[in-house]
Amino acid sequence: MANKVTRREFERLMGLTVMGSSTLPLTAKNIASVDKSGDARGASGLQKSVDQRETGLLKPWADTFAKEWANASKSHVITDMSRCEPQSALLPRAKLDHWQVVPYELTDGVGGNLLWAAAEQTAPPVKLRLEVKGWHAIFVGIYATVLGPSTLLLKLDGNDVAQPRTAAEYSPYGSFTEVFFKVAELNNTALRVEQQLSGSALPAGLVYVKLVPLSDEEIVGFVADRDQQQTRRLAFTNDGFDFLCARAPVTVEGILQELEGFRNTDFGTLLLHVGGGDGLNYPSRYGHMLSDQMDGLVYPDPPYKNYGKAVRELAKKGINPTNVLIEGAHGLGMKVHVGIRPALWTYYEPLQELFDSPFYQAHPDWRCVDRDGTVVARMSWAVPNVRKHMIDVLREAVTFGADGAHVVFCRGVPVVLYEGPFLEIFKDRHGVDPRELDEKSDPRIKEAWAEIVTTFMREARGMLDEEQNRRGDGKRLQLSAMVFGNEYDNMLYGLDVRQWIEQGVIDEIFTYKWDIGAEKRVDDIDFFMKICRPKGIPFYPSHMVAPPNYANSIAELLSWYEKGAQGLVFFDAGGDSVVAGTPLSRLGHIDELRLRDPKESGAAKKPLQVRFRRLGKLIMDGRFPPIGGG
Repeated sequence: MANKVTRREFERLMGLTVMGSSTLPLTAKNIASVDKSGDARGASGLQKSVDQRETGLLKPWADTFAKEWANASKSHVITDMSRCEPQSALLPRAKLDHWQVVPYELTDGVGGNLLWAAAEQTAPPVKLRLEVKGWHAIFVGIYATVLGPSTLLLKLDGNDVAQPRTAAEYSPYGSFTEVFFKVAELNNTALRVEQQLSGSALPAGLVYVKLVPLSDEEIVGFVADRDQQQTRRLAFTNDGFDFLCARAPVTVEGILQELEGFRNTDFGTLLLHVGGGDGLNYPSRYGHMLSDQMDGLVYPDPPYKNYGKAVRELAKKGINPTNVLIEGAHGLGMKVHVGIRPALWTYYEPLQELFDSPFYQAHPDWRCVDRDGTVVARMSWAVPNVRKHMIDVLREAVTFGADGAHVVFCRGVPVVLYEGPFLEIFKDRHGVDPRELDEKSDPRIKEAWAEIVTTFMREARGMLDEEQNRRGDGKRLQLSAMVFGNEYDNMLYGLDVRQWIEQGVIDEIFTYKWDIGAEKRVDDIDFFMKICRPKGIPFYPSHMVAPPNYANSIAELLSWYEKGAQGLVFFDAGGDSVVAGTPLSRLGHIDELRLRDPKESGAAKKPLQVRFRRLGKLIMDGRFPPIGGG
């Protein structure tokens, strides 16, 4: 049998004392010896991480690999998932409302039983008693198949919110992925395991739970690092929409799953988008709740149906998802700016009924118009009533407890063009029709646009001052904006960031450079530091893990910090890549960045994948695998 590892050889190589078929000491190194297919990081990659830890360069909680902890050789791995409770939820075959129990082997005599549930199996929650005490780093083996990713919802007794953990890849012919869950102090604690069933149901497979005991030094260092605030330099956006499409949560806990992965990370600011145009995820005095107009109609796609069902059920229960996310972020020690995207007043078919704004439909004469007369699906900020409407939407959202307001210009320009109200303003000032001028060469057009946009920013600042006075706590409510990465692209649409800073209307600047409207699509860090630094305005350039033609290497991030950037901002961040311990979660640790590979992007490295020797009744690691020609 190819790659066969006997139990005796396994023990001899690893210095283990097997403690029974359900629980055994097992480390990432041990598993790597069993996995003859190899870890994608390679032996050198694993060794590098260990060398860094042993020489004090990187602490073990600065990554998500079990081998990097001092007591990895003393790990306990629970391999028999048939111990989960209640037993009535487990069956040897795949049936609705149950988990399927599948026996497996890693080596001769070293194996267990995994749990599996197909997407439509509707498996119930189960608990696994961990039966250990003290601080541990917790890892889970997740079985993902050729059918697609596998996701588990995990939480410990006493925790209010479950966290998703996903294995997105599989190795041919049967393997599973070791995924980091969290570091926690255990006291015979039980692990609760759930399948994601709301929204888009997902398959789930749990192979084992690995518990790595922390050393005394690691406990002190981990707790100190977790509790400090100095590195919380990262910001992220949430569009208030996609998670409702994907998961359709209808409880407070379900909504808070969207934030739980950011706990104990360097993320300290949530830019929470409440809507596009005035389309919101809650009933409003000013905007409209998306899906309000879908009575008796067919949703264009299942995710949008998920969204509609979720927001309606939440509204019926009196649960405002935006309010819940604000309070949840505060509970994690984050500040929150609620933001609007000044676009998405409608959408083309078949999505028009879902997104159509009654305000937009009621005022066709207030829409933007291009210089050739083409009506553009935007509402013009040259119209005072449009600006007031947007300010009212922002005001309402801020009163839910936000720390400020945010304008997402990178998802909504233009906000003013050549419509009638703008033509009147321009002719009164310059005595000429702007459509007769060259838009690119005559600065007066962009200057006039900029004056209108800046007027909106002043009005937003005034609204925040009023709300600040109403609260009476003396805390300044901040106004921030996400703009393009350079002055040229911003001035294409009248976004005069210099003027905002000079007039004292803006408190923070975030950039984004890859989306609709930008031409140069570069980050001009020097420009923003030149205008922000003298006024003490925090500046957050964009970071993406691997956008096209843009590396965001560690060396580049360090250069941004050295120039004075306050932190980094991530658009639509979330998922396993940001949880505590991933490199991405620690990009506010500037000293730690200097110890990492300068060519790295900050993305999580490929996790450890482990081959099965036997899965069910089939040998998986033989010379001829059980399937072929796929």
